[in-house]
Amino acid sequence: MSPASRRARDADVLSTDTPMQVQIYRQLRSEIVDGLWVDRNDFPGDRELGERFGVSVITSRGALERLQREGLIERQRGRGTRAVFVPEDEDPPATPPLFPPPDDAESLRYDVVRSGVDIAPAAACRAFGVPMGTHLWQVVRVATFGGTPHVVFHNVQLPETGERHTADDLASRPMVSIFRSEGVPIARVHRTVQATSAPPTAARHLGLSLDAPVLQLVLRAATADDETLEWTRAFTRPDQPLPEEVLDLATGRWSGPSG
Repeated sequence: MSPASRRARDADVLSTDTPMQVQIYRQLRSEIVDGLWVDRNDFPGDRELGERFGVSVITSRGALERLQREGLIERQRGRGTRAVFVPEDEDPPATPPLFPPPDDAESLRYDVVRSGVDIAPAAACRAFGVPMGTHLWQVVRVATFGGTPHVVFHNVQLPETGERHTADDLASRPMVSIFRSEGVPIARVHRTVQATSAPPTAARHLGLSLDAPVLQLVLRAATADDETLEWTRAFTRPDQPLPEEVLDLATGRWSGPSG
């Protein structure tokens, strides 16, 4: 490997679909917020950053200028560049679980964006065992915690289930609580997690742009016999602290902080 190839050690992970300046900015910002540059005097300048990613000085300078505008770094002639952001040394702020217990949701408010019967996503149709393009009942709600949007929920149910919910319940209660008050025998929730791009509704209510990543949870509520009661997509910001969960190695099960 040539000296130039060794220097450009991170050029191989740059995408051609997103401006390189944006990608470099995001990586450096992540490193700064992660505390990797605290109390160090070797933060890269224009030339060093260009060598690391195999880009021009103009491109690397643009990334540094954005970090400077956001107050994450300082750049002074003759003194170089240094990170000035220091992560807070404290516990993350309290956040509610995505499925709060029915009796422990007073601090959550739900803003209904839309509801009604419409063509359902293909994954929801598969969960209910119906053909793609089937019309199912759906509601999109923004869960607000402490005055800040926390999660955007997109719930899909069979029309005979969803149309029983009242407007007051949808605006004030978690779906688990609504189900239980209606006698719906929800017994378990299946969950998968992935990073994805924000759809317009989620991006708008979480204060993100369309190219921003979000954490997406796909949840399937089911009866004890594993009959699907609800299919849900839940979107939250990637920087939103979520409640800590604990894995019991004896049972292989995860639980929330309260056990």
